Amino acid sequence: MLWLQSALAQEFELHPTNVVPQTADQIAMCAAGELIRAELAPIDIGAAHGFGAGGNWFVGGLLFHAIAPGCIVEKNSHTVAMNSWSWRTSITPRTRLLLMVALASLLVQQALLWWIYYHAGAKQLVGDEQQYLAAARAVLAGGAWHPSHIWPPGQSLLIASMQGLFGSMIVPMQLLQTALFLACGGLLWRLWRRLGGSRLAAAIAAGLFLLNPGDAAYAHYLWPEIPHLFCMLLTLNLLLRDPQKDAVARPHLALFAGLSLGLALIFKSLLAAFWPLLLICFVECWRPLRLQWKSAATFLLGIFLITAPALIAGHRNTGHWSIADSSVFNLVAGLSDRARNDYVDEPVANLFGDYLNSGTTADQRNAWAYQQLEKRLQDTPPLELFEQQFARQYFRLFESKTLLLTQLPGPTCAGYMSAYHDTPPAAVFALRWSSHLLHALILVGFAFGLCLWREWRYMWLWLLLASVGYQLALYSGLHVKARYLLPMIPVFCCFAGEAYARIFQRDARLAITPMRLLAASLLAVTLLFLAFAGPWIDGYCRG
Repeated sequence: MLWLQSALAQEFELHPTNVVPQTADQIAMCAAGELIRAELAPIDIGAAHGFGAGGNWFVGGLLFHAIAPGCIVEKNSHTVAMNSWSWRTSITPRTRLLLMVALASLLVQQALLWWIYYHAGAKQLVGDEQQYLAAARAVLAGGAWHPSHIWPPGQSLLIASMQGLFGSMIVPMQLLQTALFLACGGLLWRLWRRLGGSRLAAAIAAGLFLLNPGDAAYAHYLWPEIPHLFCMLLTLNLLLRDPQKDAVARPHLALFAGLSLGLALIFKSLLAAFWPLLLICFVECWRPLRLQWKSAATFLLGIFLITAPALIAGHRNTGHWSIADSSVFNLVAGLSDRARNDYVDEPVANLFGDYLNSGTTADQRNAWAYQQLEKRLQDTPPLELFEQQFARQYFRLFESKTLLLTQLPGPTCAGYMSAYHDTPPAAVFALRWSSHLLHALILVGFAFGLCLWREWRYMWLWLLLASVGYQLALYSGLHVKARYLLPMIPVFCCFAGEAYARIFQRDARLAITPMRLLAASLLAVTLLFLAFAGPWIDGYCRG
């Protein structure tokens, strides 16, 4: 079992010890631990519980180290010793200090976000928050659970469930989403570790995600961003087993992954055209092509069990087999956007009113939307339209003025809504600049981590980048808000974690060459320009 010892040592950073037990208690505890391992030898407990061949050593070793930590590793003619490994991880004082600072920062951030939300009365609900809450209350009053062809039903059903259990306050919903947000950090850490990232890089990635107030604030809003993101990260973690061995998820894990993905689709239909690519995860061999049919079938079954009721209700609403589809209207709105930042000279509200008034059915409203698209294409040559979109949409997507900052006090002409009541200037300053700083760190770190990364042999990395590319392609035309960047942030944080981890430790996964550094620098400057230059280019509030 030397290979297993070596693997465990590498994974958990175990270190051999050479300490001979001196006291009677130490000798007795070591003997007890050795006895447990000896007694487990005839019984294949490890294999019975999914540890495979050699599982007895693993289970026995766990019990042994729980009872007799620190026993010795060598034998000689004078002392009877036992072969073991110390399970103590090497946490340096500097690492412990950084962990304490990160935890304290997270607690301060959460306290500040909760305080500004409620200290002068609850924050004003804005945009689709009002619709999700109204739909949830309609469900509780006995209305249809999926009445709309525009919004998927997941978020309103979740709000209705929480209010049915705890009353009309939204605090329980916010607490649930805060727990999901924190769980996203853990899932992000595990995902990057399984994809070959270092422990330090995964910790930095999770820290960048959790400590950014622009991300954390979504847990307090009634948009479905956090539940959707949690379901997607959970799906990826359930599907991803061992990329080094191209292992396929077992059927029961594939079923849970399908259920999780189904939930993600009824929260947001963004990945409706992308998720079939996840079936690549069940390919055991490409030449000849061999698929793990049982796992793939249970994965599809899980998706079907969750989405089938919504698809049936969607067919009832529109006559089409879809959960919800507002893509045509969003394309009209995207082609009509004028500013490079959210909530500045927005035509969407008026367009949406015209869309709703254009008919009583989804087909009638979409017919109106298609007429608007045709008119826009006739008025503007395709090449010019493409240039206009490219010069505007990605500023809106990557902008540093996130939904949190948009709702803080500020000039209306610059897109500030002042939805938070009577927020002290010191709190506004702290949230604004910490959000800008973390946003910039994530984008710059992503640029360097992506361009310097050299371990591209795992299919999963390409799949993650394909999901980012898919979303970027969609937003070249569709209406864009800054919150639409959130599903891509975990991928950005993973590569950023690798880049910043390189500052503290050497990493063979990164290739430091002049050309790579130049490419990383150009990408970083481009992303920062998109994040911060929009207001300067458009000249908001200049009279």
